[in-house]
Amino acid sequence: MSTFFRQTAQAMIAKHIDRFPLLKLDQVIDWQPIEQYLNRQRTRYLRDHRGRPAYPLLSMFKAVLLGQWHSLSDPELEHSLITRIDFNLFCRFDELSIPDYSTLCRYRNWLAQDDTLSELLELIN
Repeated sequence: MSTFFRQTAQAMIAKHIDRFPLLKLDQVIDWQPIEQYLNRQRTRYLRDHRGRPAYPLLSMFKAVLLGQWHSLSDPELEHSLITRIDFNLFCRFDELSIPDYSTLCRYRNWLAQDDTLSELLELIN
């Protein structure tokens, strides 16, 4: 999503925020402790993966949450991240850098190891 398009979409959504509960939720949750936890886990995550630079871990975590909340398969989640503005704004992926379904699957599996996902969910609650 281009910077101009993102700014325009954010301005339009700000006028009608009540129609976008996902973005209201994004404002309510304190993501800082979750991001700090993920950054402490970054070394372990990056050690297990080679290749292209990693996507932001918080953005990936938010995508996994969306998949669970909306009961989406990994290919459906990838499609939703591309087509739904509220999903893209919630996750805050950079322009043209939406993870594919296999990357989402690997990240979700990584979160499931060592109770990482349950610890993160406790931080949200």
